Amino acid sequence: MPDFSAFSLWDDLVMPIFLGIGITIVTWGPTIALVLVLIFGVIGGTSLTPTTEMTEAEIRGNTLTQEDIAVLADPEADPKKLEEANRKLNQTRPGAQIAQEAERSKQELSDPSAPIREFLPYVQVSIIFVLLLLLSLAWGIFYYPMALAVAGYTESFGSVLNPLVGIDTIRRMRGTYFKAFGMVLIVQVVGFIVGVVVAVITSPFALPFVGNLPAMFIDGSLTFYFNLVIACLLGLALHKCADRLGIATA
Repeated sequence: MPDFSAFSLWDDLVMPIFLGIGITIVTWGPTIALVLVLIFGVIGGTSLTPTTEMTEAEIRGNTLTQEDIAVLADPEADPKKLEEANRKLNQTRPGAQIAQEAERSKQELSDPSAPIREFLPYVQVSIIFVLLLLLSLAWGIFYYPMALAVAGYTESFGSVLNPLVGIDTIRRMRGTYFKAFGMVLIVQVVGFIVGVVVAVITSPFALPFVGNLPAMFIDGSLTFYFNLVIACLLGLALHKCADRLGIATA
């Protein structure tokens, strides 16, 4: 029987969840807020939702008309018109529509760049908004390792939410933090590249409406490993600066 006597529900489960929420808020909170503003189109009162004209045009192009019915009934119809009418007729069948949705779902799941392409129609905003978005992304990338470090050595939700605590920690760690940040950034870039490679290699295994299960399993395992590497790097950096941060070491 495993020994759960040392397990504390608050310290080992609830507190890490709150710390994770605090890390997300203090690092990616501004970016999430700007993206929500972008999606709901509250900038200047103009809706920034992507246009649906192409979708409507596709629907019109696949609709069977009276002219197409006349072509199908004409034994001497033009072969090109007859082929187009047959295509539209096939599109009206439920099986064809389900197959189209399944194929579209499979293509989206197999394409690593699909989320970026879906986001592009929203990017119709002012230069100031773009600069704010870039600044928020830069802040999230730069401060994320420190937010993890603050959560690790303070175990305080309030300290994690307060960026002044992290900035003061950076000041006391001096160059050590920037070295750790550089190594963490390299690990994250390598993890991203490996994830893209895995997605490309396992793309034939993508299933409609289910997803790419092998890619999910491999990506999850690699993400866990790279997060362990990042935790070790930050732990070593904190240990090296323990005297400056007032952290007791055995």
